[in-house]
Amino acid sequence: MAKRSAQYFSCIFTVYCFLWYCDANAIKSTTDWPPRHTATQFDQDSYGNTMYKQGCAHDIDVVNQLVDFDKSGYNKHKLPKPDGMKVRVDTWIQAITSISESTQDFEVDLYINEMWEDPRLRFDHLNPCKPNMSLDNSLLEKLWTPNTCFINSKEAFIHQSPFTNIFLMIYNNGSVWTNYRVKLTGPCQMELQRFPMDVQKCSLTFESFNYNIAEVHMVWADANPISILGATELPDFTLVNVLASSEETQYPAGYWDELTITFIFKRRYGWYIFQGYIPTYLIIIISWISFHLGTVALPARTMLGVNALIAMTFQFGNIISHLPRVSYIKAIDIWMLSGMTFIFASLLELAVVGHLSHLKTKKQQTKRDTPSHRSSPIFWNRKYDPNSKMAHPLPLVNDQWHDQTVLGGSLRDVTDLSYSFQELQLKQTLPLWHKFIPVKQDWDPERIDKMSAIFFPVIFFLFNLLYWGYYIGCSRSTDITKPTQQTVCL
Repeated sequence: MAKRSAQYFSCIFTVYCFLWYCDANAIKSTTDWPPRHTATQFDQDSYGNTMYKQGCAHDIDVVNQLVDFDKSGYNKHKLPKPDGMKVRVDTWIQAITSISESTQDFEVDLYINEMWEDPRLRFDHLNPCKPNMSLDNSLLEKLWTPNTCFINSKEAFIHQSPFTNIFLMIYNNGSVWTNYRVKLTGPCQMELQRFPMDVQKCSLTFESFNYNIAEVHMVWADANPISILGATELPDFTLVNVLASSEETQYPAGYWDELTITFIFKRRYGWYIFQGYIPTYLIIIISWISFHLGTVALPARTMLGVNALIAMTFQFGNIISHLPRVSYIKAIDIWMLSGMTFIFASLLELAVVGHLSHLKTKKQQTKRDTPSHRSSPIFWNRKYDPNSKMAHPLPLVNDQWHDQTVLGGSLRDVTDLSYSFQELQLKQTLPLWHKFIPVKQDWDPERIDKMSAIFFPVIFFLFNLLYWGYYIGCSRSTDITKPTQQTVCL
């Protein structure tokens, strides 16, 4: 019984080992790579997967036959077509990293795609394994290229992360596709008349550096020449549009095709609202508090107005320190200078009120120092004569002089003479400019403060309507569909 069990177990183990061996050979046969240079002819199944056939030429064999001068006579210095080349260009915008007003430039990362047809690079007759070949950028140095560049860039370089970011593809019909991932610093001639509610248009110009229009004709791709790969968020600007345009530019050596990319940015002025405009509102409103302090607090009112003017000046300098030194007036300049004018006007009002208050106090003091009208000035130099008819006391009625004196004159006329004399003394103390600029003596300082407390806010409100209506309207009316700068407002 034990012997039969051992034979049964041995038979089972032998069958298991045989099955394991067969399965291992099957797995090994599926992982064997096809022999080198004997891949397959390109084809695709119903799912789009590449199907291979034996006997096709590998990429490196095709390239060696195409660019080897001894075998094919390829010369990269010779135009592929004697009647001229047509190069199609399109751009992928990857990111816009910064815009600077002080240096007037911007930085952008983008992909430049160029396509042209080189009949000498056709390889469909060489039985290739694929309809196109993705090749290393070192091969590009052996091919003819249009030698394009951004002629107005301040700085440009191809990304090296971790290798040179150049893509090269050659199709079996001789079409060549190159792709460069480039970081650019381009100029941006800013017009800041409407700052910070401005719209800026910055551009990059792309052309062939070596070939004029008779040799290389550069055009934008027919469909979507400019694409934005991702969101381009900037702290100060919003990218509202990207335009593509082309023109022929004349040089001493002929005409060149220039392809221009225009970036249209609209400034985000929220930061300037919170850091510039709202503090200015508060400073101007604080300067109006002096109108309600009265004429007895002139030192406090003076300190309040001077501090408001200093704060406004500091705020203005803090904003314009980050801007280029342009010679024209900006919107922020008009706002700040107008705010300083309102504060300065409140100081002038304080000076007028202080002067009139001083005159009023002096006038009251003069009245207190002047003798009563009972001792009229016409009697000040009259000596007392006991034999005179005026020796008798004049009768009083209700503490007032009788209308008639013993001399027969009117006592009311005497009182009028007394007041005329006081006014003459007051006029002699007035400044010289009062003779040329008449000032009403009945202008009360408190009345001027009350009028200023009404007129200053009303005038400031009207100024706000004009200011914001003008500049916001100009910002909305700017044409963002044209590559050239259209200035409709100053």
